[in-house]
Amino acid sequence: MNLSLEAVDPQGISPETALEILKASPEEIYSLFPLTSQLREKYFGKKVKLCSIVNAKSGHCSESCGFCPQSAHFKETNVETYPLMDADKIAHVAEDSWKNGSNEFSIVTSGYGMEDGEELAVIEEALQQITAKTELDPCASLGIVSIETLRRLKEAGLVNYHHNIETARSFHGEIVKTHSFEEELQVIRNAKEVGLNVCAGGIFGMGETLEQRVEFVFEVKKIDPASFPINFLNPRPGTPLENCKELTPLDCLKIIAISRLAMPAKDIFVLGGREVNLRELQSLIFLAGANGTMVGNYLTTAGRAPDETVRMIHDLGLEIVAAHHVPNPS
Repeated sequence: MNLSLEAVDPQGISPETALEILKASPEEIYSLFPLTSQLREKYFGKKVKLCSIVNAKSGHCSESCGFCPQSAHFKETNVETYPLMDADKIAHVAEDSWKNGSNEFSIVTSGYGMEDGEELAVIEEALQQITAKTELDPCASLGIVSIETLRRLKEAGLVNYHHNIETARSFHGEIVKTHSFEEELQVIRNAKEVGLNVCAGGIFGMGETLEQRVEFVFEVKKIDPASFPINFLNPRPGTPLENCKELTPLDCLKIIAISRLAMPAKDIFVLGGREVNLRELQSLIFLAGANGTMVGNYLTTAGRAPDETVRMIHDLGLEIVAAHHVPNPS
């Protein structure tokens, strides 16, 4: 592959080139790392962003998504279930995340969406506490919500709304059985309309083809989010995908590389499934083009200890972005 910074930036590679990279040999992929690193450094220097989440409401979800143990459709997942945390507890977790180096903190809840007045009031109070007590950028992932709810959340201090499209449009119906791809897109449009930054991504390694991986990346590019969170499937017992283990560490690095090469200036975070899929190659995510990752635990699985992730970043000669609250975009 004969790619250069001048040829790729700023428009990004084509879907055809992305597919060629996914089919490439290890040697060809390693030869791309200088370019993907150059692109990352051009837009972000040596800075790495860290995010963290709280699973503020777990289980009993009405939706049927093949990867998710929180779905009420799957009876043998043994996932912990509990109602929405109170605002004080959510804010306390956020404060701990801030002390561990996070720049962004996301409140995540199970379910189709959140329109319940009492629950929404708890989220609003938590957001107000987070902005008052920390310098974190508050984020929320509350499912498919109305534009009115998003306006309320923004007024309470929300900066980023996280909503994953999960996978390629052509594969979405194989994974998500209870709502449509168009519903995923509409909540993203709504978030943009009220002036929130959008974080939109999904999960790789759920049985999609290489062509569908490319389709997924370019669907995200079309959405034009502020950041692209990449997750790799960590199969959960009791879910339809519990035996789906198809990603190698090199597959993961290829996906990160085509994401950076397709979207040179976007924040690209590598999040769930990083540990089990990349194994000893986790530090290469930054050479492949990522400029962000997560510290602490995920929704239903344990993550790497925050100090280990911080040490990995420093060992690479990279720096962690200091948290400083950024006001809502106007």
